[in-house]
Amino acid sequence: MIDIPAGETGTTRVFSLSMGAAEARALRKSADKQQTLLGLDTLNPDGVEVFPLTDLDDLGLSGYLREGIDAQEADLQRDRAKLAALDGWVMLIHSLAFGGNAAKMTPGAALTLIGTYAQTTANTPPIDLQAEAAQPYTGVTESPKSPVQRNRASGSVVVVVLAVIAAVLLWWALS
Repeated sequence: MIDIPAGETGTTRVFSLSMGAAEARALRKSADKQQTLLGLDTLNPDGVEVFPLTDLDDLGLSGYLREGIDAQEADLQRDRAKLAALDGWVMLIHSLAFGGNAAKMTPGAALTLIGTYAQTTANTPPIDLQAEAAQPYTGVTESPKSPVQRNRASGSVVVVVLAVIAAVLLWWALS
């Protein structure tokens, strides 16, 4: 029995298939047969791949796991000889097959677990967001700012200038 933890992501289990090509082709096309063979109550068939290793040509299963699912190199090194020795058909069960739910998988006799491979995790540091725009909105707005008050001196200068202009116009009109 293989325990699948709830919330599992980024993990792929590789099984070799001990069956004929016709039976393997039928398994590839039937989600019900896959579910029964894996001994699961529910299965998302989008998380299952069944194919002959000859489909991989020169890439090989190790190359497919490295390039196709980004498996960790240390895991591949550990099982490289086992993966290279395989022939026939394989079944890959990705975490997507379990839909984030915990499961107990009891594979049938026609399945042999070769290995479990985790995806390489991104090595990116967390981003420290300190900008005001990055802060959560609290729903409280700031009180409106009072209108800018003019300096009394600038107001007085305008009154004096207007008075001078009025005096000059009056003097001109009377002269």
